[in-house]
Amino acid sequence: MTRKRSAVRVSRPFVLLGVVCGAVVVAVVAGVAPPLSAARFANTGHWMYNSVLGTVFHVDGATANLDTRFPMDAEVGSQVLQSDTSGWVVGQHRITGFDKASLAQRHSATPPSDEIPVGIEVVGGPYAVYANTGRIIRLGDPAASISTGGAIGRPVVTQDGTVWFHRTGKGEICALAKDAVDVSGCPVTAPADHAGALTVVGDRPAFLDLFTSRLHTVEGDALGEGVDLGVLLSPDSRPATRDADGKLAILDPGPAQTSLVLVDTRTTPAKSVTVALGTGDYDGPVSTGEVVALVDRQKGTVLTYDADGKRKDEKPLKDKTGQPRLSVGEDKRVYVEDTNGTQVLVVDEDGSVTNVDVTRKAATPTGATTTTTTSDQSAQPGDTRQPGDEGRQPERTTGLPLPQTPPPVPPSRPGAPAGVDARPGDGSATVTWGAAPDNRAPITSYVVSWQGSNGQTGSVAVGGGASAYQVNGLTNGVSYTFTVAATNQMGTGPGASTGPVTPSAPVSPAAAPVGLRADYDVDDRPTRDVTLTWQQPALNGGTLVHYVVTATGLDTRQVTGTQVVYPQVRASQAITFTVSAVTRTPDGQLLTGAPASATHEAAPLPQLTLSKGAPTEDTCGEEPDCAWMHIVMTGFDPNTRYHVQPYSNSPYSNPGHTTTTEPDGSKVLDKFAYTGPGETVWVEVVLPDGTPIRSNQVVW
Repeated sequence: MTRKRSAVRVSRPFVLLGVVCGAVVVAVVAGVAPPLSAARFANTGHWMYNSVLGTVFHVDGATANLDTRFPMDAEVGSQVLQSDTSGWVVGQHRITGFDKASLAQRHSATPPSDEIPVGIEVVGGPYAVYANTGRIIRLGDPAASISTGGAIGRPVVTQDGTVWFHRTGKGEICALAKDAVDVSGCPVTAPADHAGALTVVGDRPAFLDLFTSRLHTVEGDALGEGVDLGVLLSPDSRPATRDADGKLAILDPGPAQTSLVLVDTRTTPAKSVTVALGTGDYDGPVSTGEVVALVDRQKGTVLTYDADGKRKDEKPLKDKTGQPRLSVGEDKRVYVEDTNGTQVLVVDEDGSVTNVDVTRKAATPTGATTTTTTSDQSAQPGDTRQPGDEGRQPERTTGLPLPQTPPPVPPSRPGAPAGVDARPGDGSATVTWGAAPDNRAPITSYVVSWQGSNGQTGSVAVGGGASAYQVNGLTNGVSYTFTVAATNQMGTGPGASTGPVTPSAPVSPAAAPVGLRADYDVDDRPTRDVTLTWQQPALNGGTLVHYVVTATGLDTRQVTGTQVVYPQVRASQAITFTVSAVTRTPDGQLLTGAPASATHEAAPLPQLTLSKGAPTEDTCGEEPDCAWMHIVMTGFDPNTRYHVQPYSNSPYSNPGHTTTTEPDGSKVLDKFAYTGPGETVWVEVVLPDGTPIRSNQVVW
């Protein structure tokens, strides 16, 4: 006998919000625990689709185990959204419902576009939000396809089940009430030309103005005055979808590095803690009441921090490709799932991260079957028959109100341009971008706007086929942020912004140092100190690092000042000195500038002068023409001993004579009695460095 199974509905009211890629799921009312069945998993834990195994899993966050599973043929990268009794496997081209009690597949339908939607699990939902297409699909009861009137930013949800979204091009902040089949209204207006994002603070929707770095809560039909966050945020910053006990987590992908900013919105002025994350490609942040979770896609890691910015845990994410999903369960645990559902990491309330083994066989709930039907002729949409029920009339269930062949989607404003970038120049910047999605209406123009740190602003419209524009008239040394938005016949879409760039004059090597001079005392012998002095040259846009000083035959120096001394330089040595400035460009390159030169002139060589001196009979006896050699030494080192050696062109031997020069480096000698009419004589002194100094020759 085949027993007919019926779904068990959870008997407690709930509020559940789970937005894929940065969502928050919050339970606000606890009730009586339901009987143990598949419905027990309605709003706790996490449902996921494993594209490799073709299986829907449910993860029990408390035990980090898979407690149910069943096969399903769905698209790669599908996500699972749930209400209290039903689930939907949402892919890019197909949405398939299933009953959570019986695990029986219901029917499939076609989404309004091939855009990957943002999922929201909340009382009144769940919802699949097609932000660029401008449509919100309620998957639960009553099912509805709701137009948002154009492209929107990431939506947020308050505890009463109201979905709030921002019409980015118009600046309107709109509300979709629980169970409503159309937008309740757009009572609040934010500056249309300001980049911003919605969040929830104290269960009140708030607009984070990224142009002014102020947080404005929605007060009635207007934005409040706002709180200055005390930090300068980049236009691409992303807040968590709600605060954590008054602290709002903001991911700021700045130009130099990415930071996690934790702002305490309860203080005036607001106090903030900034955690430097370094370079990387991050998803999140997701906040619970205790911790903040991020995914570093570049490194493939899940990171957790407490509300004060202290690192709690770090675990690897095996698949670094694709778009990971972060969601928060009613159990206040964060679930991190890779694109294909092949790995899920559970972040507990204390920030610890646990990896769930998705290869282990899950338990099958008592009384449930894993047999499913498929969307063919034998299983029509809404057919929940179980094996053995073939003769019974299939039960009809509420489900997706989407036709199998949807009507044409009307045109809407363009999406954001891709790959917006800016390259600084001299008083200018060249902005480039990729084509924006036209959303079924040709793009007629792009609007390029800019905001400088000095308050300078501007904008210009260029043709719809353009992909670059050079903005002139900028101020060198001032940082600018550029935003590009596309326009078609339906209006102007959301803008995409660059990080700050700073125009600057072209950088070239520095000029030669000014007024280089070599100073020394010419009377200092045999050595002297040489002092080089100069003035800083034109740096031509670079920043001075140091000076390089070279000297012929001597060591090379690096100095940061404008003076250097070379001590004990030999007076007889000719030296050329050069000095060049080394500068650093804004991008870190080192440039060597033009050299300046100065010289140390070598002192003239000493001189020996020889003449025939007074006659003498000493050693010569009565030999004819016997006389002293009269020797005059000039230009020698003072007070220095020298050996004077006489020579002749005829056989002649003499040991020579050693003498000491006067303080002025001179000496006069009458030495070496010589005879030998017609013979040629001379004298010689060898300097300490081996240089011979020879006198003139005298014919005796």
